[in-house]
Formats: sequence, C-alpha cells, structure tokens
Amino acid sequence: MFTQDGFGVRLEWGIEGVDALAQHCTVLIVVDVLSFTTSVDLIVGQGARLALRAPSAETTGLRRPSDLKSVQAGTEIAFTSPNGGRLCERAAQRTTVMAGCLRNAAAVADKAIDLADRGPIGVIPAGEQWGVSMHERGKSGPLRVALEDYIGAGAIVSALLAEGYSPASPEAAFAATSYRTAEPYLAELLGGCGSGLELGDKGLSEDIALAGQVNVSKATPTLVSGVFQ
Repeated sequence: MFTQDGFGVRLEWGIEGVDALAQHCTVLIVVDVLSFTTSVDLIVGQGARLALRAPSAETTGLRRPSDLKSVQAGTEIAFTSPNGGRLCERAAQRTTVMAGCLRNAAAVADKAIDLADRGPIGVIPAGEQWGVSMHERGKSGPLRVALEDYIGAGAIVSALLAEGYSPASPEAAFAATSYRTAEPYLAELLGGCGSGLELGDKGLSEDIALAGQVNVSKATPTLVSGVFQ
C-alpha cells in the first residue's frame, strides 16, 4: 500500500520514500529546493554538467545557487550533497532520476512524461536531516520535513496533472493543491520557513530569491552515470 500502486503520479518523502517508490516508478524526480536541485538547474540550464561526488575531505561542498549564476557551458562541476544528491544516487540504482525545483517545474514535468513512456512518475521532496552536517561522511539523521521541498514537489505534480498525466495518489494530489494555495505567497513562505531563516542568517538571501523563481528555466536535469546533464 505504501508504494501507491495504481496511480500514475506518486509522492513520498526522503530516503525511505526513494526506497519505497524507485523500483515501482519509471522516473523519479528528486526535489531539494534550498538548494541542491536549484543549483543543479542553474548548472544544467547554462549548458554545463554536474558530477555527484560522495562526501569526503577531498570533495567540494555543496555549491550555492548564488555562486552559480555564471557557469561556462561545456564544463563539468563536481560537488557533494548529503540530502538531494544522496537521494538521487540511491534512486539511480533502480530507475531514471531527474532533479526538479520551482525554477524548472513545468519543463521537468514535460520531460518526465516523455521518459516515463506511460509508466508511473514519482516525486520525492528531499527534506532535511536533523543534526547532520554535510561534512560528516556516512552519518544520517531523522527526516525533517521541509516546507520548501513540499511546495516544489507540488509545483511539479501540478504541472504533471496539467499535462493530463494522472491519476495522482492522494499524497501527490494534496501536494499540488498545497502548491496552488501557496503560490501567491512563495517569497514569504520560502524566506520565513526554517531553511529560509537559516540561509538568511548566513547572508544567503539571494539563494532564496533564485530558488523562488517559478518556471524560469527550461533545463531538465537527468542523471546519467552519476552526471546531471
């Protein structure tokens, strides 16, 4: 029952959600709005690639969206992500993986429909992990549900439904309804949620502004052999 069988569009949270849905969905879209999948969108949208790397002393930490406004086309950037990136790597063991966010919600939904070939599409809001630093290799914590990821997932589900891809599971359908309710207040919600306040305290309000732009990108980041392109 937790695989949401019988529905064309499905939604579940975090790494456990990946494990539940990946083997049952033709495409899985991971959503980590603040800020992994927003960074992926900016990289791929400028014609570059992102190579996922496991956390270690040698790997570059997560690149912020505000650091990626100007990326040279044709280059490959490598960094690690303990939330969205980890989920993408896990899901890629079983299915086709895409990176979705508010910026590319409609484009990713459209591409996912093509890739799914009428099979089920799963959407995974990544959430955060309580008490875990991105530099702590191999450590994981309990899921912290992240409002921004639920809103981003809802935007993608809403776009899938608008294209006639259905039916949506109740979990997915409610996320779409939540997104449509939240849409007029996105700036306030993203800036005022826990993750947004954390970024604001670090002087990273530009990351929030970039992540809050809706359907400004045509990028459709798809993970192929560990590289988003």
